[in-house]
Formats: sequence, structure tokens, C-alpha cells
Amino acid sequence: MKTKKTIYWIMFLLVSYTSFGQESTYSKTYQFSFVPPISSNGALNSETSNKISFNLLAGYSHDVEAFEYGGIYNHVRANVKGAQISGFGNTVGGEVHGFQMAGFFNNNGGEVEGAQVAGFINLSRNNVKGFQLAGFTNISGDIDGWQLSGFSNIAGATEGVQLAGFHNLAKETIGWQLAGFHNHSKEIKGNQLAGFMNYTGTLDGVQLAGFVNVAKKVKGVQFGLINVADSVESGVQFGLVNVSKNGLISIGTETDDVVPYRLVFRSGQDWFYTVLSAGIKENEYWSFGAGFGSQLFLSEKRNLFVNPELRYHQINKDQSVAKNHLVKMNLNLGYQLSNHFYITAGPTFNFYTTKEFDQNGRPLLDIVDDPTHESQDGKSRYQQWVGYSIGIGFNL
Repeated sequence: MKTKKTIYWIMFLLVSYTSFGQESTYSKTYQFSFVPPISSNGALNSETSNKISFNLLAGYSHDVEAFEYGGIYNHVRANVKGAQISGFGNTVGGEVHGFQMAGFFNNNGGEVEGAQVAGFINLSRNNVKGFQLAGFTNISGDIDGWQLSGFSNIAGATEGVQLAGFHNLAKETIGWQLAGFHNHSKEIKGNQLAGFMNYTGTLDGVQLAGFVNVAKKVKGVQFGLINVADSVESGVQFGLVNVSKNGLISIGTETDDVVPYRLVFRSGQDWFYTVLSAGIKENEYWSFGAGFGSQLFLSEKRNLFVNPELRYHQINKDQSVAKNHLVKMNLNLGYQLSNHFYITAGPTFNFYTTKEFDQNGRPLLDIVDDPTHESQDGKSRYQQWVGYSIGIGFNL
């Protein structure tokens, strides 16, 4: 991927990379260094394994077995066991078993088992078993643990948590992906949570996004304003707009005892879909609403069905948003006229509440003439009645 390659090149320009296949020749308890080769090990830095290394500005050694501190930079050809701390950056050619902390970057050629903490970027060309925390970006082969960054996390496979202020990318995720903007995983067995968008190939878990979820195959739950999938094998899409190739998408018109003209959009699966609607009664009021329902087939040919629905409607006069609320339960019987067209009809059970009254104490928007039941509690008036609904629709 271009982003990953670009960051790799930046790191190669920042630091040199040294092979770590050769064993160290010398072993020392400690090293003190100003800058290589001005150190207690002199010209033997690259061949010496140090238990403790203290570098005023920068240090260079073959191995570190306990602790290393660098005022600016530490470079270890082979492996680090213990803790490595620097003001700017750490480079390790081999593995890190322990803790790395740097003001700007950590760059490792081998596996990390422990923690990497950097103000800008952590880079591990192999696997991370533990924890990566960076102010900007974390990059690793596979991670079994945590990645946390202010901007982006990139991993081959994740078994644990990816948390970023902007973006997470993984080939496979088993666990959590959490991002302020976008999560991307080819396959996820767990959960994706993003402020804007989630994308995965196969979802076996939960996608939760502030705007849109996209998946090729869903075995779980998509929860967002817009949910898109090639297929929903098991599970549910819960949003204002739900799109899948094996799902239900229809648009229709209705007339009922509240408004004579209503436009209805249904999307989701047959057994659970969401409803968006908008209607008008000329020169009196208009409404908009949302709800959910289910399409239950009564015949093998799937041409006769019932679709119980529960909806909420806001009733408004002119352009103001008033305090008038209508809850409707529709119990419609439907018939499929063709592959695309259908008709529905049935009773509706209505519960209406308003807090706006005229000078006579009647509701300002009195949408029913003769309610079955009517009561008032404080500043609210409640009305209940049984109505009707007739509709025609088109399956997309």
C-alpha cells in the first residue's frame, strides 16, 4: 500500500539499518558514550554486547541486555532485552523484549515483545506482541495486543485492539478496531467502531459507525446511518439506509387517516428492516418519521405476506418543528402483484401526544376527530384510536 511504503522510506532516510546475523564478540557490564566511537568501547561498539549503556548524545552497540539511555539516539545492531529510552529515536536491527520509549520514533527489524512508545512513529518489520503507542503512526507485521496512535495504525493481522484518532488498517482483525474516522480490515472477527466509516471484507461481529459501514459478507451486526453489504448471511443491518444484494429495498406511497399522501422507504432484510417516511395534509400539516418492521410470508410463492411495523412520526405545522408526536403500529396484509410491485392494506393503532393547544384548550394540531380514548396530564394531551393504511410499493 502506498501509505505504508511511504512511511517505510521515511524511516530508512532517518536511520540506517544494520544486519544482525553476526554474534557479538565482546561482552561488557556497561558502556558510556558521548557519540560513537567516542565511548568506553571505542572502535569495538558494533561488536560489543552491553548490559547497561548510557549515551550522552548517541550510542551504538551490538546488543543491550538490561538498559540503555540515549540523550538523542540509540542504535543496536542485534537485540534489546530490557528497556531502551532516548530523547529522539531508537533503532534495533533485531528483536526487542521489553520496553522502548523515544521522543520521536522507534524502528525495529525484528519482533517486539513488550511495549513501544514514541511521540511520532513506531515501526516494527516483524510482529508485535504487546503494546504500541505513538502520537502519529504505528506500523507492524502482525500485532497481538494493542496499537494506539493519534493518527494511524497499520498491521498485517491484529489480535487485540487498534485505537487511532484517524485511521486503522489491518488485513485481519480478531478483537477491536476503534478510530475517530476510518477502520479498514479485510476480515474482522470482533468489532469495528469508527466516527465516520468502517470497511471489511467479511464481518463476524459488530460494525458501529457514525456514518457508513461497508462489508462484503456480514455475519453479525452493522449499525450506522448507512449500511452496505454484498450479502447478509446471518445478522442484521440497523440504520436509516440498509443495502445488500440479498436484502429488501422498496419505495412506496400510502394514504391513511392522518395524511392522504405519504412516501415510504424500506431497507434491510425481510425479517427486519427500517422505515423512513414523509407525508403531508395540504394546508394543514406535514410529517416525517422512522421505524422498523418485518415482512412475514404466508405462502410458498412468497406473494402473500404480512408486515407489522412500528413507526414514530413528528407532526408539524408550516415550517416549525412542533411538540406533536405520533406513534403508529401498522398491521398490513400485502400481496405481490409481480416481481416488483405490491399492495398493502390494514389497520393502524395510533397513540398521539401534543403540548400545543388553541384558545379553547383543544390540541393545536387536532389530527383525529373522534379518538377512542383521550386524556390530559399537566400540559400534555393524549389521544388513542384505530385507523387504516392503504399502500402500493415497488421493490428495487
